Amino acid sequence: MEKMNKNLQNETTDTYIKNFDKYTERTPKEVSGEFKEWIDSFVSNIPIDGKILEIGSATGRDARYFKSKGLSVTCTDIIPEALEQLNKDGFKTEVFDFKDEPKNEWTDSFDGFFANAVLLHAPEDIFLKNLSNILKVLKNDGVAAFSLKTGEGEEVSFEKMEAPRYFKYYSKKELEDILSKYSFEIISLKYADDQKWLQVILKKI
Repeated sequence: MEKMNKNLQNETTDTYIKNFDKYTERTPKEVSGEFKEWIDSFVSNIPIDGKILEIGSATGRDARYFKSKGLSVTCTDIIPEALEQLNKDGFKTEVFDFKDEPKNEWTDSFDGFFANAVLLHAPEDIFLKNLSNILKVLKNDGVAAFSLKTGEGEEVSFEKMEAPRYFKYYSKKELEDILSKYSFEIISLKYADDQKWLQVILKKI
């Protein structure tokens, strides 16, 4: 199973690298609607001049929004093309795959952690590892926000990209049970987009 998950993750990574232009074209350009409400709620819990670690920065849409709010963002991704553009846009960038351990210098360094539509590609064992890693990089009382897709089990989907991407789905109750085992206070955990998504905001305690 571990080998299968690794192969599926590699396929997902390859899909994004080879189809980044397609992903860019099909991703909303503006922060709006329920997503804006969620991201604004996250920002409201970050101190002025706070530092955010974003995993999977992609086109930089969300990083630019954070920057417009006076926040400092370290942008990470696995896609060279994305990082090159983010660097040109003036962001601090790092190559980072959520399968890997956080960099030592990130320990207890960030006021916020943000991963929109990223950790849904992590098999459950890697997702659980990421919850521990989030606690590792956040300062005391730091805040994390991430989104997952609702459903059961896991699958490989060809939707949107016409290429394989691995997804792990969660129910609200299932996620609440998982989070109860970690040093987080749930600020909010709610459905979005007709209950297709789970939007999460957590505080390190």
